[in-house]
Amino acid sequence: MRIYDINPTDGTAINPAGREAPADPMRGTPRIPAGATDIAPPAPGVHEAARWAGDAWELVPDYRGHVYYTADGESHEIKEFGTEPPADALDEAPPAPLADVARRKRREIDSGAARSVASIRSLYPDFERETWGDQEDEARAWTADKMAPTPTLTGIAEAREVTVEYLAPKVIQKADQYRALAASVAGKRQRLEDDIATALAAEDRAGLEAIEWSNAE
Repeated sequence: MRIYDINPTDGTAINPAGREAPADPMRGTPRIPAGATDIAPPAPGVHEAARWAGDAWELVPDYRGHVYYTADGESHEIKEFGTEPPADALDEAPPAPLADVARRKRREIDSGAARSVASIRSLYPDFERETWGDQEDEARAWTADKMAPTPTLTGIAEAREVTVEYLAPKVIQKADQYRALAASVAGKRQRLEDDIATALAAEDRAGLEAIEWSNAE
């Protein structure tokens, strides 16, 4: 005689194929131990499981482990027998609202712009960058009037053992290069901001997703 052990936790068959019933030690005849039945469980379909109902097997929905999404983008995992996904459940996360995509793209663009400028700024420590404004102002003032005071440039020049005459044009050159870079980055960022606004107004999801800092040359 074949018997089927019942899982005490969820009522399913521990081994749907069953096993041979053990023999009664006194009578030598097959016996059905507690927690088992000689009734074979029915073959379940997709997302079904056979569960023992006390005197018979029943087929119940079995979506355990199934993940579905609701319209708000929230994910849910079914962990219990008998629970089915709601009628409006989605198998994949719904597309994010276009406004959210636009906000994400703006953050990406801002990060790209910051990285572009950081490629220069990161070469200098904070305390030195804090003197850039004074260095440029003094260098331009000294270039226009050699009698203009240059306390910051003079201190730097003395420490480097060079002259203000040597240092001033280099400061101006670097300031002009940085200003050109910053202007180019700012213009690129603003252009992409305009592209985002245009795609958002047109409800162009593909166009919005295609906007990338690295692609904007």
